Amino acid sequence: MTEEVTVFSYGDSNNLSTWSNVPFFLTKTMENKNITVNRVNVEPNKYFVFIWNKLVLKLLKIFFNSETTYTFDRTPFFRKFVDMKMKKAVNKYKNTDMFLSISFSFHPKKYTNKPVIMFCDWTYDYYFDHFLKRKPDKLEMQEIKNQRLLQESTDAMIVLFPDVCEYLKIKSTCNNIYYLGNVVNSDNYRLTNEVIENKYRNNNIVFIGSKKYLPGLNTLLRSFTKLREKYDNLTLDVIGINKNDTDVKYENVNFWGYLNKSELDDKAKYYDIVNNAKVFVNTTPNWASFSAVLDVMYHGCPIITSKYRSFQETFGNEIKFGSYSINDEKTLTKKIHDIFDIRLDEYREKCKLSRNAVEPYSWSNYVDKIIDISNQVKEK
Repeated sequence: MTEEVTVFSYGDSNNLSTWSNVPFFLTKTMENKNITVNRVNVEPNKYFVFIWNKLVLKLLKIFFNSETTYTFDRTPFFRKFVDMKMKKAVNKYKNTDMFLSISFSFHPKKYTNKPVIMFCDWTYDYYFDHFLKRKPDKLEMQEIKNQRLLQESTDAMIVLFPDVCEYLKIKSTCNNIYYLGNVVNSDNYRLTNEVIENKYRNNNIVFIGSKKYLPGLNTLLRSFTKLREKYDNLTLDVIGINKNDTDVKYENVNFWGYLNKSELDDKAKYYDIVNNAKVFVNTTPNWASFSAVLDVMYHGCPIITSKYRSFQETFGNEIKFGSYSINDEKTLTKKIHDIFDIRLDEYREKCKLSRNAVEPYSWSNYVDKIIDISNQVKEK
């Protein structure tokens, strides 16, 4: 039986802004199940991170490789720092039943015989193969080797996405790799017919994503100018990107920047936008803010997203709660027209299908599965 868990995270797991809310909801759910949670923040001093990422990394890009992603958290200096934190935590929390590292870059197995599980989205080598589509440089390669060594000694790996799980089952030396479904990072929310009717009356579009999703936003902005010719009071709310991050300024586009859900005012604004949006749009190729999509779906919002592998494997080749779209202005404009022009009863159905599609992805179910894996490890 698992009664106490020690969780290592990069950032404070009590803070909603840490890694897309995942550590917060994970640890809070464990506590709601009467599990004692020891939180260990392995984030190093921000001064050292700044010196490396702003100065050293800049020099590396000039003299070594202009595309290198060798940030401070990939270096031996970071590993040494985390190692000391983990050793101290193992000695301090002697009653721990399981150690959970929210990363594929560190775990404390060399200091304990208790179950050790790594939990994250994807490995560094997957990042190169799937996103960057290039070979890692020599510095990047040493972090890949570090992760592979850790995979040999961990008791289990849990990944957030199905295609990453398939990738690791081929590439990794870890014998226990799990995809447990996905999770919605949101408080309980009641979707009513009144809410749906209000969304239907609004001509509001919401986009959520950081600067890496600018390719999707730029296409949406071009599409938005076409749509304004037909729809009165059309509004676009952009969460996660600032106005200065785009080259062209548009009327009726609200840039909110990053809204921190751990701040009550930001959280209220975030969900006010989501709950009043008629449709969510992000068609960035290869990846389109997966966690944000699940969140808006839980709040009953139809979606238009790119057809990337993880989403497709989770929800299928066709989605009745919205549609897939290539990142093309003409195609996207038509897809948004299709949502805006349907009858209320058809729109209500899409909203309910969107909510129903993610209903099983509760943190309570997810934590139960993690605990089951930990118990299986202990029995071996």
